[in-house]
Amino acid sequence: MFLRCSQSSEHSDPEFRADPGRLCPLTVCSLGTGDRQQFSVAARRRIMEVLDGARARQRDGEGEELSEGEEDTWVFPLVQMKPLGIQVDEEVTQCLLTDAGPDSTLFLTSGYFNLTRAYMQLVLGAGANYRILTASPEVNGFFGAKGVAGAIPAAYIHIARQFYQQVCRLGQQERVRLHESVVLPGGRDRPCLTLIGSPNFGHRSVHRDLEAQIAMVTQNQELQEQLQGEQQRLYRRSTEVSSATFEQPDRHVQLWVKLVTPFIKNFF
Repeated sequence: MFLRCSQSSEHSDPEFRADPGRLCPLTVCSLGTGDRQQFSVAARRRIMEVLDGARARQRDGEGEELSEGEEDTWVFPLVQMKPLGIQVDEEVTQCLLTDAGPDSTLFLTSGYFNLTRAYMQLVLGAGANYRILTASPEVNGFFGAKGVAGAIPAAYIHIARQFYQQVCRLGQQERVRLHESVVLPGGRDRPCLTLIGSPNFGHRSVHRDLEAQIAMVTQNQELQEQLQGEQQRLYRRSTEVSSATFEQPDRHVQLWVKLVTPFIKNFF
């Protein structure tokens, strides 16, 4: 929710509301035709018109009432819709993971830890420090589910354990720490950049789903303190993962789950 931000909406109301008419490509190409490629092209064109228009207005300062140098916070829309050929969020995420230096700390928070191979290579090969917060099995949305779905939390345990073992093999336990997106760049003790919305770190989010979120960069000290407080509250209730974590009885993963996880991990 953004207050008093006329650029975020064409409505006169100061609160932000999505305008479905501007995002819906169905007026250009109906799904009923069954032509997926035609629909994808039309949808991509309409959505990119919205994103490109937002960039242009932000670049040109349209509607700004602040004097030069007075602004202290910038909001950038990020969209990940790879089935439609849109991968803005993926490109920005890769830049953040690549460009963060050794004196920076990145906090990645995901309820379902399942990094894509590309993101995993960037994390393990980067120089920045990482603190990764993920859900314990008990708070996983599939915990206690009936049938095969009930094994999904165990699959996430298996994925997390494989990642942790790779971190240990590379001797990066101090740089990359896993706990059951806010960024601290070098020379700062408070976050100045955060991604708000769905964390798109897994294969399904990157390659299959239609996702939207925003990146926010701020120099506002009060807002930075609020971001830092939220990050600290999240991690205060967590425990750092170690080899002993995966030896606990409730972290036991059945053999059949280990065998099928590589084949199904791209679907969740």
